[in-house]
Amino acid sequence: MSKRNRRNYTREQKSDAVRMVREVGNLAKVARDLDLTESSLRNWVKQDGIDDGTDPRAR
Repeated sequence: MSKRNRRNYTREQKSDAVRMVREVGNLAKVARDLDLTESSLRNWVKQDGIDDGTDPRAR
């Protein structure tokens, strides 16, 4: 299996993807729909929670 080329995303694109995960409630589906890896999207969701203070690790 070959590696994917590294792609860059803007803050807005990441924010939109995180919003979709929260609305849909299914990270795997959103990742497939947006052609993202689940691990990248999971990291974006985790970081968003830390940034906005909703993640317990932010305290």
